[in-house]
Amino acid sequence: MKKTILLDLTNIKNPTCGFGQIAVNYAQKFSELRLPDLRFAFVLPEGYEGKIEGEDVDCYYVKRRSANSYAAIPKVDLWHFVNQNLRLSNGKEGQKRVLTIHDLNYLREKGWLSRMKHKLLLRRQIRQADAITTISRFVGDEVKTNFHLGEKPMLVIYNGVERIDTKPQQKPAFVGDRPFFFTIGQIRLKKNFHLLLDVMKAFPDKELYIAGDDHFAAGELIRKRIEQENITNVHLVGKVFDPERTWLYAHCEAFLFPSQGEGFGLPVIEAMQFSRAVFVAPCTCLPEIAGDYAYVWKDLRTETLVEGIKDFLPHFYEDEKRMEAIKQYALSFSYERHIEQYIELYRKLLSV
Repeated sequence: MKKTILLDLTNIKNPTCGFGQIAVNYAQKFSELRLPDLRFAFVLPEGYEGKIEGEDVDCYYVKRRSANSYAAIPKVDLWHFVNQNLRLSNGKEGQKRVLTIHDLNYLREKGWLSRMKHKLLLRRQIRQADAITTISRFVGDEVKTNFHLGEKPMLVIYNGVERIDTKPQQKPAFVGDRPFFFTIGQIRLKKNFHLLLDVMKAFPDKELYIAGDDHFAAGELIRKRIEQENITNVHLVGKVFDPERTWLYAHCEAFLFPSQGEGFGLPVIEAMQFSRAVFVAPCTCLPEIAGDYAYVWKDLRTETLVEGIKDFLPHFYEDEKRMEAIKQYALSFSYERHIEQYIELYRKLLSV
């Protein structure tokens, strides 16, 4: 008899966010597997009936994340909670649990009361899990510092990154003829995109395109500064379609990522797939994920950011061996490798 692994993929309904992208890729990759000892089941939102198919896949559909919605799901051998925001408990005896923690950003973003609420909820999830995984050593170290794990196993399994360098490209209508820098992500304060406004004053011959959901307060802050300071070479372009995103990665002169709120930093690896010059903040997991393949700013002062770009960028594209090494490093974060590590963990927990 095959053992059944259940993955909660309800984030699939938001494919433009990080958790949504993971759910989309999990649905595709796990449904393609043919294993002698394991089969898979997915929790999906209503409306996805018939969209996910696989010979060894069962699908369960829920209206919303609630105890009642999940109660009808049959008992499985192992339930993988693929991110820490999936806080529902099935509670069926004998069922193993894996919890993946992507970040503890609430420690830096929330007030005291909200931090305590998040910590209590996550402590409960950790207590119920049979194994913990994190998406970077940085997150793993934060978990160890803030929670008592006892003998509970915890391991780092880096995110899989979908290969996009071979996908279709389309030049966005908003792009002009001048060379440009690029960055992408939800426009939140933790991303520090507002720091790039002063940086771009030192590069009047270049443009900066900032892509991503910009309805947050940080987006409004950037828009106001652009207008008030007459910054003509910085553009908030909102969400972009996949072919536009791949084109922007492929044609940008540099990818700038000054974020200080990352658990992994997916866009960094995506930009590296195109052998781009990548600049990252010296914060959270970014030096770890970038390795020796990106320029890590020493700090986030304007003069430091500008100096780093001016020092590193001019001769970057003359070194073809370095560019190829960057690409190969990025491709090492494959979903195939990522899923192989989870299969190994599932088998260990289930003793199969």
